[in-house]
Amino acid sequence: MMDKRTNPPKRQRLHLVCMTLALLAAPCARAAGPWDQPTAQLAAKIAEILGAGQVQLVLTNRSSIAPSEIAPIRHLIEQDLHTHGVGISGSESANLVRITLSENSRERIWVAEIVEGNQAQVAMIHFEREPISAKSTETGLILEKKRLWTSKPQDGPILAALETSDQAFVLELDQIVFLNRTPAGWQEQNRWNLGQVRAQSRDPRGLIIAAPDGNSLTIVTPGRQCTANRAASPELAKAADEWKISCQESDDPWPVTTNVAAASSKLNAFYNASRNYFTGVLTPNPGADLPPFYSLIAIPHPTDDRPALLLTGLNGTVQMMDGDSLKPVAGTRDWGSDIASLHPNCGFGTQILTSASGEAENDSLRAFEMPSQEAVAVSAPLDMGGTITSLSTSPDGASALAIIRKSTMEYEVDRVTALCP
Repeated sequence: MMDKRTNPPKRQRLHLVCMTLALLAAPCARAAGPWDQPTAQLAAKIAEILGAGQVQLVLTNRSSIAPSEIAPIRHLIEQDLHTHGVGISGSESANLVRITLSENSRERIWVAEIVEGNQAQVAMIHFEREPISAKSTETGLILEKKRLWTSKPQDGPILAALETSDQAFVLELDQIVFLNRTPAGWQEQNRWNLGQVRAQSRDPRGLIIAAPDGNSLTIVTPGRQCTANRAASPELAKAADEWKISCQESDDPWPVTTNVAAASSKLNAFYNASRNYFTGVLTPNPGADLPPFYSLIAIPHPTDDRPALLLTGLNGTVQMMDGDSLKPVAGTRDWGSDIASLHPNCGFGTQILTSASGEAENDSLRAFEMPSQEAVAVSAPLDMGGTITSLSTSPDGASALAIIRKSTMEYEVDRVTALCP
């Protein structure tokens, strides 16, 4: 008699074989991860627009996703596209897909720009992200300040300041001060008179812009523009009197996107000297009319090579010009009128430094990130010990210079930097 324990029926043997194969294959199967569903959704939307074929794929991370996760995400997207008949190719393909991973405080936003010849379409998915704790949003970055210069009562207000690797400059109402670096800090070396200035508002403004080679300056005050050039010889240029300055009356628009490198993205704005704000008229025209504003900066755009424009309006609103449209920015209720950009190489790579709303005797600065149309605080407020009258990004983007009015006749220049967690 056949022992069923040692010789099971054929159907049972087949069932055991299938189970064994399944168990052997299980360790090789890919466990579902946090990115499987969103990559599959985005790939399906891309394929729906593009159809089967070959495509170049560019992936940019503008979110808090760790750099180590980006390669696996790209691999998943490529796999999911392949299941829809979309293969990844090199530059020989005329089709291009730019995917940007971004987020706000509540959700992740992944945007795909699909370019076919001269046509471009956009696919987008939203999905929940892990909540941002109060600790991470308020103390993710640490802002620090260092005093660079304090004016004397007879000097009057400080309009602007600029710090380079070997020199610093302070712009007063009718003079520019040349500073040299010493072991004790910046020390005054010389002054140049810029000539008679027009009647000013309560908090007059100015600009100092250095050429890339550091050997020339553009100095802008209301109604006047000056050019400073220094001797080509480094030995001769150490003396402030080797700077040659020429000034002329000018109502030309002021450069307002000095924090971008691309010449094609630089804009100029007409300044209303009697009211201390820009009229909203820009040259060249960025594609949409802007309202009058106090400050404007350029920030990297998640899906376009052209930067977006962020501006603070006269009514306290903050808006972003995205392409040809102007949109309000959420989370900016407590922003003041002065903003600047920082690039401390952490977080999203670009932080927005802003003063507090209202005119306080003891103003503060705070850093924000803006992965989409919402600003998220990433630092605690930094007490500045006075009223901020000007805020500008340094040429290298690593710091900002703040002009502080300490009293009616005393001003201070502080360097503000961000320390990454």
